[in-house]
Amino acid sequence: MQTHFVFRQMETSQALQNYAEERLEKIKRYVADPLKVSCTFSVHKFNQIAQFEVVLRNGLQLHASESTENMYSSVDLALAKMERQVRRYKKRIKHHKQNEGRSAKVRLNVIAAENDTDEIALQQPEETPASVTPIDGGPTIVHTKEFQAERLTPDQAIMQMNLMHKAFWVFTNPETEQINVVYRLEDGETYGLIQPEPSAETAETG
Repeated sequence: MQTHFVFRQMETSQALQNYAEERLEKIKRYVADPLKVSCTFSVHKFNQIAQFEVVLRNGLQLHASESTENMYSSVDLALAKMERQVRRYKKRIKHHKQNEGRSAKVRLNVIAAENDTDEIALQQPEETPASVTPIDGGPTIVHTKEFQAERLTPDQAIMQMNLMHKAFWVFTNPETEQINVVYRLEDGETYGLIQPEPSAETAETG
């Protein structure tokens, strides 16, 4: 297992690395030899943030982060959160196989709120930052990210969403070859599935 540590706004700590590696051993009980583990420790004002990203050999990803006033507590809470999800899906994780075929490429645009746009304009009166893309008559894109919408069934997408502790997940449905989205409903127990309806032309062709 390759483990990569990053320290931001704080000094490197071998003791903290050792502690995190020891706690990560509990995660390895439920998954077969992770491909890569990234651990990021950062400090923001009074918040000490521990963030963990794990990539498994079968393509699944795990994520957990926590913020407290003590970094060791943040590590404990973040990895406890990850362990709960891994235990929940341990059988499905073990037998998960990637779906064959090409996954779609997706672009995610982060749009600034109106107040944020005004602040950016005040901070940069002569030059617009490279990360800010004004749209004539529309919102301002402050960040763009491109990623692959992996080929997953809706059930697999829900599992991946929960393993990453996300509110929604964009994926390529291998049965339809189209982009779908699953998301968690407000009750926290049920999920929604967004998928395009076949066009009239497609229906007639089929």
